[in-house]
Amino acid sequence: AFLADESDAVARAVADAPTVRGRARVQLGVSAGRVLQQLVLESRAPTEEERTLLARWPGWGATPELFDEDDARYADERAQLKALWTDGEWTAARRTVLNAHYTSRDFAHGIWEALAESGFTIGEVLEPGSGSGNFIGTAPAGMQMVGVEVDPTTARISQLVYPQAKIRIESFADTQLTGDGFDAVVGNVPFSNATLYDPAYNAEKLSMHNHFIVKSLAMTKPGGI
Repeated sequence: AFLADESDAVARAVADAPTVRGRARVQLGVSAGRVLQQLVLESRAPTEEERTLLARWPGWGATPELFDEDDARYADERAQLKALWTDGEWTAARRTVLNAHYTSRDFAHGIWEALAESGFTIGEVLEPGSGSGNFIGTAPAGMQMVGVEVDPTTARISQLVYPQAKIRIESFADTQLTGDGFDAVVGNVPFSNATLYDPAYNAEKLSMHNHFIVKSLAMTKPGGI
């Protein structure tokens, strides 16, 4: 079952997002960026129509050509986004292109089903590298979701689409554990040979994916999943 406040329209929009191709996908990213800026400026929640549009956005990993300065096909769209963003926001989004390939909702459903079969049906769940929020949007109603997402644009969009979740805008390397940990951790970690500075959880200087796994284990309660 979807989370209680995920509308049918939002669920359909997310399910349809992978079918968007080429220029339409690039333009969808620009539209999502424009809607996000408007919502921030007006300090308001999105309308159902705006939320549905944001839910269709597949993430920057689906539009690497948008960030390729040598690709003249999307010069107009690139200029529009640069006009909307600060230099820092542009750099943050561009940096995520290699890893921002978000998990299919079919796979996310399967993981939630496996957790349910193990007897886990309610609790506080961490998703490091939560991206556009597919695990959050498919979580059963008993889950209290906490996502960690380094790209500020992605994090703000997913927070608007899934307001019932808590999205932390930060690198997972900077995430600090409070309390005795989470009941479960789910997700699809970013794969990279890069090493993140995290003296508390990565003294061994592991690659990014192994670092995420080791830190996720450390942030899981004893007996958690």
